[in-house]
Amino acid sequence: MRRRFLTGWAAILALTGGTACNDGGVQVWTDGDFDDWAGIEPVVVDPRGDVSADSSVDLGGVAIQDDPRFLHVLIDVGATVTAQGMRGSVEMVLDSDGDLSTGGPYGGVEGADLAIVLSREVAANSDAHGAGVGIRRIGPDGPGEVEGSAAVGLLVAPTHSSDRFELRVARAAAVGMGGVVVGRLRYLRGGGVVDETPIFTHALVTEPGGDPPLRGADDVARAPGTHRVVVWNVSSRSFRANRRAFQRVLAGLGADVVLLDEVYADVTMAELVQFGEGIRVGAAPDAWSWWLASGGGRQRTVVGARGREVGGAGGLARIGYAPGALEGWLGGVGDDPELPGMAPPAELAMAEEEGGLSATGAWVTLDGHDVLFVPVDLQSAGYDGSPRDRLRELQARTLNRAVAATLAERPGAGLVIGGDLNVVGSARPLDELRRGLGIDGDDLAIARLERLRDRSLSTWRSTWGDDPFSPGRLDYILYRGAVLRAQRAFVFDAADMTADALRELGLRGSDTEHSDHLPLVADFTRR
Repeated sequence: MRRRFLTGWAAILALTGGTACNDGGVQVWTDGDFDDWAGIEPVVVDPRGDVSADSSVDLGGVAIQDDPRFLHVLIDVGATVTAQGMRGSVEMVLDSDGDLSTGGPYGGVEGADLAIVLSREVAANSDAHGAGVGIRRIGPDGPGEVEGSAAVGLLVAPTHSSDRFELRVARAAAVGMGGVVVGRLRYLRGGGVVDETPIFTHALVTEPGGDPPLRGADDVARAPGTHRVVVWNVSSRSFRANRRAFQRVLAGLGADVVLLDEVYADVTMAELVQFGEGIRVGAAPDAWSWWLASGGGRQRTVVGARGREVGGAGGLARIGYAPGALEGWLGGVGDDPELPGMAPPAELAMAEEEGGLSATGAWVTLDGHDVLFVPVDLQSAGYDGSPRDRLRELQARTLNRAVAATLAERPGAGLVIGGDLNVVGSARPLDELRRGLGIDGDDLAIARLERLRDRSLSTWRSTWGDDPFSPGRLDYILYRGAVLRAQRAFVFDAADMTADALRELGLRGSDTEHSDHLPLVADFTRR
């Protein structure tokens, strides 16, 4: 689906009455929402229709903002694609210091220093879907090998498909001291340039600055009069290997209810009871109650509550697919692997049939009112429309129907769904899961979970080496907004806390490094 540029930049400028001056007062959130680009005029606009009808991308405008820490770029690609999995690749070529004597000529930019790559090619000059993002350093002899996004602090949002994307790079790693950035946006496919913008220039309006201060314990304190819910993908085997770190985090955050996904399949109820004994909140800690899914294959889901009974919802203990659903999915997508090395769809179908959904549900009573808590982990990987993306849609629809059937027994109850939704292809699985589960058929609300020091909504980041993927928003908390109010919501990283705060919370700065997903925290009250 194509969106004309008028609905983006021109509409924003019409609403705001002209061009906003980026005077350093604007603090951009790299969240994929684009609201903080209102009034920022593009530095260049490429004409529509200058590509063939079968092109996946038709480049439009480029806008740039800078703040003391980052260079922010908003690009319009003219069609809905997955930035980390489109056919071909988009390159942002930058002369990041405005100095022709550094770097080298590349993509028509003299003195280019850096190329940001969206969708790494799986093979040279490939016409297939790429995978991941990265950067190339440009020297006198041309571009080097692709490096991981962490090399320049590259962040791309949204994680799911869109016709526009925000790119963010760290000034300290990627932008020189020349005060001017020169560049060009290009779309390459099958070894050739399909589309490219004219050269653009952006004059930096802010001075470089350091990181924001570390956070104190008060910054993560529970909102008064609320119940704290913590949702966490605990990285399968790591849940056993690093048990004490997970216990410390849940205790330090003062969790009342926890929703865990990617719990290693061999974990037993007896182990969960022992795990709860190590989550000590307050001077006289309450005992924990647990509900462990009986389905989910090698990665199961868990609901735990402190000082409250957990009543497992029998219909959600093991969630299977409707008869013929997996066969229908497989018939629609075929059995070719999406990318080299990936399991073919038939193998996925067998695992899903055997294990059922990686999700469950349990009732917890809060202030005398029933709330259904549903942890979930959807299929990973895949671009928009890929077999894995379509499997996520099927999983989301299947879970939606199972939850709706359970709620029909208690129609006015609260509902919280949380976990790793893996929306790395399209946003359709998120839409399917939310649809109609609110009161009177409304969609579920989405908690805005902010990274405290990062000005992003990223919940996942690589914890190893030269990862090909950008940090992203993979984990969500959905809830019945007519029943519950999220008073405070954030993504927690122990590395963001001061030494005093860590001591007060009983944590170590490395405690959230044992999973590549960060814990999500939401403080709920009943409306």
